[in-house]
Amino acid sequence: MQSQSNSALMRTSSAGMSDRWFSIALIAPAMAVTLIFALLPLAYALDVSFRFADLSRGKLGDYLGLDNYRTVFADADFWSASWVTMKFTIVAVGLQMSLGVGIAFLLHGAQFAKGITRSLLILPLATSAAVTGLFWRYLYDTQFGVLNFVLGAIGLPEPNWLGDYTIALWSVALFDVWQWTPFVALIALAGLQALPKEPFEAAELDGASQWRILTKLTFPLLKPVLFLVLVLRTIDCVRLYDAVAVLTRGGPGTSTETMTFYLYRTGLKLFRMDYASTMAVFFLYVMLVAAVFALTPLLKQFTDRAKES
Repeated sequence: MQSQSNSALMRTSSAGMSDRWFSIALIAPAMAVTLIFALLPLAYALDVSFRFADLSRGKLGDYLGLDNYRTVFADADFWSASWVTMKFTIVAVGLQMSLGVGIAFLLHGAQFAKGITRSLLILPLATSAAVTGLFWRYLYDTQFGVLNFVLGAIGLPEPNWLGDYTIALWSVALFDVWQWTPFVALIALAGLQALPKEPFEAAELDGASQWRILTKLTFPLLKPVLFLVLVLRTIDCVRLYDAVAVLTRGGPGTSTETMTFYLYRTGLKLFRMDYASTMAVFFLYVMLVAAVFALTPLLKQFTDRAKES
């Protein structure tokens, strides 16, 4: 193996390429893909957000400065969609974290069938929300849905899961919790299995209770993993689109219309790409700032641990 690496280095040196340029050549394809599919669309969206852009007129209009931003910030529907997104995120992420961590602890303490259980947990994540959403749409059906059939069989009310504006958003949240709780559980389980054993053995020798071990050792050591999962799930829930598009299309009324679905409706239904681009830029800015503030303490903690080791 050493001789192969030395020969590769000699070939690289003989070709006249330094280590720096060789490294640049390795990352160039990935950087090109990022530039084409991420940075250029972002720059275009930023440019459109300062213009008049009505797709029904077929071309971009003149620059308007900050007029589009003023219009969006004064739009009551935009803030209504933001409030719907916030409610959904708080409920969905809270349930996913609670259930996921609980499942992880149960699997960590299981004595048998752990491999099969982990494999089954992956199943909700194996397909996209657009596909599994169709399955859940039939489960929620008021005429032949399984959920209402079971509720009716035991004498309970049969709600209109996706047609009642008071519960439609929570029906979408239930679907999202079903799909993404296994993700939280598997990541938390990996974090539990990676914890060092020495502190727990010392705590048991000192006679510490299980509750004290849980609160003083397990959760503090598991905090970076749980915090990272919390940030990832929050970002994913804030940009929720596919589940809403498949299950409710933002209805009934606008009770399940999230920010991303409202952005889609404004840009591709009403053809106002200027307002849609403005909302997208604002949405990206808010998420970027929130992610930086959320991840800075975590990255600092990792840096401190690396310096100590």
